[in-house]
Amino acid sequence: MINKKTLEKYKKAMKEGAILKSVVKIVQHEPTLDKDVLILDLEGIKGIIVREEVDAEHNWKSLVGFVGREVSFIIKEIDEEKGIIFCSRKEAQEKIKQEITQRLMDGEVFPAQIINILNYGAYVEIEGVTGLLKNSDFAEDYTTIKDVLKIGDKVNVKLKKVSANNKFIFEAVEKYKNPTILNFDMFERNQVILGVIRNVKPWGCYVCIAPNLDALCPIPPTMEIEENMKVSIRITQVDKENKRVRGKILKVL
Repeated sequence: MINKKTLEKYKKAMKEGAILKSVVKIVQHEPTLDKDVLILDLEGIKGIIVREEVDAEHNWKSLVGFVGREVSFIIKEIDEEKGIIFCSRKEAQEKIKQEITQRLMDGEVFPAQIINILNYGAYVEIEGVTGLLKNSDFAEDYTTIKDVLKIGDKVNVKLKKVSANNKFIFEAVEKYKNPTILNFDMFERNQVILGVIRNVKPWGCYVCIAPNLDALCPIPPTMEIEENMKVSIRITQVDKENKRVRGKILKVL
C-alpha cells in the first residue's frame, strides 16, 4: 500500500515541476508498456522512466549502463491505482541545461562523470547534461582517456566551445601527463617499441612513442589502421639534430 504522506509529497513535486534525484535500481523490459525502462525506488513507490524519456540528446542502444547511476528527473504522471510514478529524465535535462549552460559560459569548472568511452575520447555528464571530452583535450602527451580512466570516474572540466550542432566540447582543467622514463635520447635505429597512432595522413601516419614525440611511419599496405590504435614499430631513422624519428609499423597490438 502506498504511503499517503509520501504520495502527497510527490504530487506536490509534480505540480511544481521540481527536479528530483534518485538512483536507478533496475533496467528491464516492461511487458505492460512493451518498452525498456529504468526503475527507481521512490521511498517505496515504483518510479518508471520509459526509454523515450531517458535522454534529451542520445538514443542509447542499451540502458544497462544506467544501473547504479543517480539521475535527475521530473514527475509527469502518477498512477495511484497501479502504484507507479512516471518520470522523465529528458525533461529534467532540458531544464537543467539552461542553468548549466550559463555557468559553463561564465567559466565555471565542474566535476564531470565519464559515461561512455570512445577511441577518440569520452562522453561526460554534468548533472545530466552531456558533452564530449576529446583525448587531445584530456592529456598533454597523447595519453588516451581509456588508458587511465573508466566509466564512472570523474574529471574536472570546463567548457572549450559549443559545436555547430549545439553540443558541448569540454577540456580538462589540469591536463594529464603520463609519467614515463621515455625520452628522445633513448631511441636508436632498429629498436622495436610500443606506440599509439595519433594521426593518419595520405603520406603516412604519426605514431606517438614518447610524450610529445611522434615517429613518422608509412601506412602499411596490408593493414587497416586508425587513430588511437596501439602498434609496435621498428625505428628506421633517428635524426638527432632535428629530433625526428622515422619508423615502420610491424603489427597492430
